[in-house]
Amino acid sequence: MIKMKKKIIFLVTLFIFIAPLSADTLTTIDRKEYEGKLVAFKFNTVYFNVYKFGKIVRTNRFPLYTVWKIEFNDPRKEGLESSFEMESKYKKMRRGKRVKKITLNADQKWVDTGIKLKFGREILFSATGCIYIDKDTQVYQNGELTLNRNNKKSIPNQPTGAIIAKVGDKGNPFYVGNDKAPFQITREGNLFIGINDFDFSDNSGKFIVKIYY
Repeated sequence: MIKMKKKIIFLVTLFIFIAPLSADTLTTIDRKEYEGKLVAFKFNTVYFNVYKFGKIVRTNRFPLYTVWKIEFNDPRKEGLESSFEMESKYKKMRRGKRVKKITLNADQKWVDTGIKLKFGREILFSATGCIYIDKDTQVYQNGELTLNRNNKKSIPNQPTGAIIAKVGDKGNPFYVGNDKAPFQITREGNLFIGINDFDFSDNSGKFIVKIYY
């Protein structure tokens, strides 16, 4: 366990020091290569913007155990993209899509949004608000800062109180949090959004979630 913690700390430190460079190629353990740029590393997941013809087409999420290596090139001459620039890109991606606003109460495990999705559809989220996951603990869209694994949660290895989603009543839940990058749907069905928790009896507050589809 101590060795594993040291390994994770080392990887986080490595990403922090490498992040100022513009990512070139991410290679998975099955030797698939993705051109783009590292966005973030959190909860043992690598967030990587995939480029096509020099433009971002999507943000892929790679569990750490699937990543073999990331090779970095020198920063672009015009400089790195700021969070403002990234938000501008996501804003353009939302443009022209239908939007639906859903109130997600903290004591609701799942809410059927009524949005029926088809395979390959690209959707985006934008959420505001905060909730209490008990009488003393307030969290925002990403959930509790300290990661506590609990098999009773919809996604055991993701933060308690985070916004999550799934497609179809029996679909596999996926982490949303405050992620504004596009998600590509891999099955058909109604979109559900929910709270990643195991005890909803002491929850309060609400999130307002906008879904672009």
